[in-house]
Amino acid sequence: MNLIRDRQSLSRSELSQLTGLTRPTVSAIVNDLTTEKIIIETGKGESSGGKRPILLELNSEYRYVIGIDLGDDYVINGVLCDFCGKIVAQKKLHYENSLDDILKILKELILNLVAKTTSNRLYGVGIAVSGIVNQQTNEIIGSTTLDIKNCGLAAKLEKLCGLPVLLENRPNAAALAETRFGAGREHRSLVYITSGRGVGAGIVIDGKIFRGSFGAAGEIGEMLLPQSTAFDGNTCRQLEEFTRASSITAQVENIKNTKLSFGDIVAAYHADDPEVNSVIQENAKYMAYAAQIVANLLNPEMVVLGGRAAELGDKYLNHFRNCFKQGLIQGPLNGQTIAEYSHFGRLGVAVGGAAIVLEKILGE
Repeated sequence: MNLIRDRQSLSRSELSQLTGLTRPTVSAIVNDLTTEKIIIETGKGESSGGKRPILLELNSEYRYVIGIDLGDDYVINGVLCDFCGKIVAQKKLHYENSLDDILKILKELILNLVAKTTSNRLYGVGIAVSGIVNQQTNEIIGSTTLDIKNCGLAAKLEKLCGLPVLLENRPNAAALAETRFGAGREHRSLVYITSGRGVGAGIVIDGKIFRGSFGAAGEIGEMLLPQSTAFDGNTCRQLEEFTRASSITAQVENIKNTKLSFGDIVAAYHADDPEVNSVIQENAKYMAYAAQIVANLLNPEMVVLGGRAAELGDKYLNHFRNCFKQGLIQGPLNGQTIAEYSHFGRLGVAVGGAAIVLEKILGE
């Protein structure tokens, strides 16, 4: 099932070659999966001399899952995805930062998305949260932005909605979504870097999320940046102090001496406002500096920029790439980490929540 998902379609012969299983064994497994309607026959592939092979794909309607992004200042984003990770429906609702209101809005959002499909096909809910998650207990053990730490969020929501709920850190979830269904689909290792309210990284190595020894791998927001030639605590500030959206807005407002939204700043950047250009280019430099450190340590195939970065377009991405390549390690096979925008943009984290649940289904 994982092979078919990753390759999108395969024949029985190709499955036999890739798995090392005999063709009769593959046929028996395929028959079981087609009987259960987990995979379907979709047509015929190219012939290599004999009969054209019948291609197999995952049945997109076999299961549906809900993915939720719980991290924005004011809005919770939710998506309903099919078994192949395609967004079928989406919904966003405003909330207040209290446990009671978060639970209330999450329930409303889930029920709204449940109504978009047949409930007996809905497998569960994946919530990508702003915080650190204990995978063994399915509990949020650290969050500096939301009132959800050690509160039994998943268990309480399961009682309210009657569906299994899985939790994951936001960048981790988004990194998995890009690996399975997005910009990194052709790659086995990548680092997803997001900037918005905060800054963080999600790491996928050999197709699996890397969380580190204590679940905090990728927490790069507190990385110290040198502000002078003397690298010490008095002259360093945290990465996210310079690079989160609110910091960019504050810097531009200070220069312009007027109140602006982030959308106003994006528009000014696209219009080549020199003062805004200077601030955004400095942001790209800092983000590239952090990405370069992570890439040189892990040597991934790809760095994916998520969050609000894609709103800044190709000009920002090109400047980021130029800064990123300076001092970037090159592998002995002349391979070098590439940088791309997220395939899903700001919905990437919500799709990541869905990907976490789909991963559980395919792992059972």
